[in-house]
Amino acid sequence: MKHNNPGTMCSLAWLEHERRKAWQEGYVAGWKDQECDFPQYTSENPYKGDRRMKRNPFEIAFDNVLAGAAYTSQSSDSASVKEQHMDNVNHPKHYESGPFECIELTRLLSFDWGNVVKYCYRWQSKNGVEDLRKALWYANDAVIHGIPLYADTNLSGLCNALFSTLVATDWAGLRGLWWAFANNCTKREILTALKNKIVKIEKDGE
Repeated sequence: MKHNNPGTMCSLAWLEHERRKAWQEGYVAGWKDQECDFPQYTSENPYKGDRRMKRNPFEIAFDNVLAGAAYTSQSSDSASVKEQHMDNVNHPKHYESGPFECIELTRLLSFDWGNVVKYCYRWQSKNGVEDLRKALWYANDAVIHGIPLYADTNLSGLCNALFSTLVATDWAGLRGLWWAFANNCTKREILTALKNKIVKIEKDGE
C-alpha cells in the first residue's frame, strides 16, 4: 500500500497498515523483549497486568504516538491545565503544537537527521528561517559524512507513518520536505528540498 501524493490526507486504513507493518518489523528485530516508555499524557501502561493482551511494546509505542496526537488536538477547558503542558523545559510549546510531540519522531532518527526534523518542526514558532538554516547545516553534514537516516532501520515503517502525518497536515508549511522523508527519497533529495524551501521563503519574504 503506497502513499505517494503529498496533497492526499492519510486514511485510517493506511495508518493502520503502516502501524501493523512497523509492528511486524519491530517484532522481528526483537522489540518484543524490550521495555517501552510511556509518554507524559499516559498515566500508566494500559496493558500492565492484563495477561489476555500480549501486545508488542513496539505496537504499544505507536498507539501512544497516535494517542498523543489526539491529546494535543483537544482544547483545554482550563488555562491552568494548558500551562502545565507548556512547560518550557519538559514540553516546550514549539515542540508540542504539531500533530504529535516532535520528540516522538526525532528519537527514532540519527543525531543529524533528528536535528534536521527538530529545527524544521519549530521554525515558524521560534527562530524563523534561522532554524531552517540550522536544519540545512545538519542535513548537509549528514550527506557529506553518510549519516544514516534512522537510529535503527527497523523503525522505518513507524517513521514513515509519522512523516506522512506531517504531510497530511502540511505541518510548518513544509509538506514537500516531509513528503521526501515519508517516501524514502535519497538524502541528497531531502537536502535539495530543504534548500529550495529556504530560497522560496526568502524570495517571498515570509
